[in-house]
Amino acid sequence: MHENSLGQIKDILMSLNWKNDPDLSSKSDMDYLQDLIESLTSLLHSAPEDKVLLFRRGNAYLDKGKYEEAILDYSAIIGMDSSDSISLNNRGICLRYLGDPGNAILDFNKAIELNNEYRDAYNNRGMALSDKEDYTNAISDFTQAIEIDSEYWYAYNNRGMALWAIGEKDSAVSDYNKVRSLIGS
Repeated sequence: MHENSLGQIKDILMSLNWKNDPDLSSKSDMDYLQDLIESLTSLLHSAPEDKVLLFRRGNAYLDKGKYEEAILDYSAIIGMDSSDSISLNNRGICLRYLGDPGNAILDFNKAIELNNEYRDAYNNRGMALSDKEDYTNAISDFTQAIEIDSEYWYAYNNRGMALWAIGEKDSAVSDYNKVRSLIGS
């Protein structure tokens, strides 16, 4: 090989070096989450009732798809503070992912009762209602989330899906167009 070719190969390899480009890290998101879970678990051994640590670990479990473990952490927080609307919402998300929309709705109801301006809880309850094919009430929840935050594209998208499911295709298309305008595509 020519020295020039070796130099080009070296330049290419250096350009792929993860140390120079954080987007090329050798650690996957799942590896990162597992490391985070292990670190938080270690910290929780000396502070088992630390709600912040439990919440962060619960979120890491949720992100990793370990819903039962996340539910345990959120439930521990709720046991210490029944007014924690965010932990109720997140536990509801886990329950929904586990195929239990009924109990998820109970958690979303309580989160909304605690904070009637909690747009995510309305949106998530709408998703659980959609799972139960209760599209009329789901649309109402998505609309409430939009009233709280008129730029919440996710609720427009979800409402569009529910509208489509009940045959209101023109309204659904209108919501999808709103999503496009909000996310800039």
